[in-house]
Amino acid sequence: MKCFLRSVVTLVLLAQIVLIGGSIELPDTERLVAEKVAKFLSTILTDHSGGSVGGVCFFGNLARWWREVQDFLPIRYPPGGRILWRTQFIAARQCETPELCSTALWVGGGDAWKCEVVVVALTQKHLGKHLETLSNVPFWTASAVHVFVLDATRARERDHQLTELLATFGITRSLYVQAKRDSSFEVHFPILFQRRVVPVSPLEASHRWLQNFDQLANLHGFQYRTLYHTLIPYLYRYDGVFGGPDYHFLQTALERQNATHLWIYHKSTDTRLNSTDLQYVDRKLLEWGRVTFSLNRLMVGHPSSQLEKLYLNSFDGTCVMVPRRQLQTFILRLWEPFSQYLWYAVLLIALLTIVGNVALPKLFVVNYLLALLFGSAIVEYRLAALDRTILLILDILLFLLREAYTAKIITYMIQIRYEPELQTMAELAQSGPPLLLAPGEYDKFAETLASMKPSPRFEIRQDFSSFATTWQEYFRPGFAHLVPCSYGQALVLSDEMNEPSAPKFYLLRERLSMLPEAFTFSRNSPFIGKLGFFVASLQEAGIYGSWLRSDHYARDYTPTLDEILRFENLASLFYVLLVGYVASMVVFVAERLVAKVRASLSRKRLRVWAKRARIEAGTGNAMQTRLS
Repeated sequence: MKCFLRSVVTLVLLAQIVLIGGSIELPDTERLVAEKVAKFLSTILTDHSGGSVGGVCFFGNLARWWREVQDFLPIRYPPGGRILWRTQFIAARQCETPELCSTALWVGGGDAWKCEVVVVALTQKHLGKHLETLSNVPFWTASAVHVFVLDATRARERDHQLTELLATFGITRSLYVQAKRDSSFEVHFPILFQRRVVPVSPLEASHRWLQNFDQLANLHGFQYRTLYHTLIPYLYRYDGVFGGPDYHFLQTALERQNATHLWIYHKSTDTRLNSTDLQYVDRKLLEWGRVTFSLNRLMVGHPSSQLEKLYLNSFDGTCVMVPRRQLQTFILRLWEPFSQYLWYAVLLIALLTIVGNVALPKLFVVNYLLALLFGSAIVEYRLAALDRTILLILDILLFLLREAYTAKIITYMIQIRYEPELQTMAELAQSGPPLLLAPGEYDKFAETLASMKPSPRFEIRQDFSSFATTWQEYFRPGFAHLVPCSYGQALVLSDEMNEPSAPKFYLLRERLSMLPEAFTFSRNSPFIGKLGFFVASLQEAGIYGSWLRSDHYARDYTPTLDEILRFENLASLFYVLLVGYVASMVVFVAERLVAKVRASLSRKRLRVWAKRARIEAGTGNAMQTRLS
């Protein structure tokens, strides 16, 4: 039965070979090489697939004996002996294009299988054409083992060129096989990121190298490339220095993998990506392979089969960052430390003291208001017991009110310098500034904003940021802006925003969207597993949380009551003093003018009196002269 099945499968495969290129008998030496290579591929497939349904796919201009390899693959013998009921058939397929070896799901014998081992034939004569064909493959299956069959011509430059190219394909499990004319073959293992090839024995190729050697443990200076723009959560750039928890994560991954890094910034002069929507630009650069992965945790857009997400077990959303408005009526705040009824009580007590002095002057001899204002001029021990008791009660009440008022005013000087914060989009639409939206943000949230009643005002951003643009320049104080919530919270609490010259913003409590956070990779990127391991390890160890707490963007800078008053906190006090100084100057000038007017009138009156006296004196002398 076993021989019968093998014969049937062999005949079927021979029929396929006839259709492909005709059946030609091979010499015994070449058949021996084909049988050895077939067993080698079967061993690799058995070790790599782990019992799963998979097969061997062939691509390229295979020599006759490589077609013969397929004749030795139909039966896979399990470890421990050739037991019939444990025999498995190895599926084999000739791919017309390399994409089919990476993406196709083949169906044979009622089972669906994919290419666990991909055999690619390369010849020195047509190497340039072959490499160009391989470079045009959109993506390769990183989980499969790729065996590159090389002709007998040994070329070190060819191996190094192929090794450098494989690193860009994302293929981390690969072998080079070179058949010889003496019924033997050589196996070489490429260390991709070191760009060198080491010879290995066929027995060690599968267990020691393919299974245990970690290509991503040491990248030997491989350059990670990521796009930078202003609105990436947990990443910032201040005075030319990068920071943030995700930047610390990137530096940790680079150090652990012995890699380097390059920031890429999109320019408006890019003819292929003439867009100000950096979400779209980031996604396209990933699809084209111009960046390694995206640190933007909230990358959104149309679902793409060419991208994969590394989810971070956290959620974030889109928030509205609103500029703070300076408090224009601080003088009116001087009435706020006490409630309205307490002010009424103070006025009532003052009126009662005045009425008591006026209505009952013999009982209430002392003017209590003047005594409180100018208490040092009164000898209290000479007063009556009733007056002393009333003055004591009023003095205690005044002391409590004065100290409480001073404490509240100091609190206002520290904390209350701006108008009350808006809470919802409806309040923003009624009394807030307009939204400044980038074109990509408008495309995403246009329907959401239009469905709100009342609908907030908005303008489309005409400018966009460059690598040297700071957040102070990007977020204009006259507009509200859409930002990732984590980025906005970190920025609002940062020491940069607490600088006196920096614009001040806050976040609305209402969010526009809620999304899971994730790093984004191109499909089948070899780095997603390794970076996912780093993320999980750092989160479980609490290091990521420590970065979030210790980073200066995430510190809590809310002033407390026991904080030392700073010069900028006393600005409101100086405003009050300035108003008082101006009022005193006005009163002083008015008093001087009144004094001068009175003096002038007095002198004028004296001159009139003197003139009148002289006239009267002259008239009297004249009358006396006449009489005499």
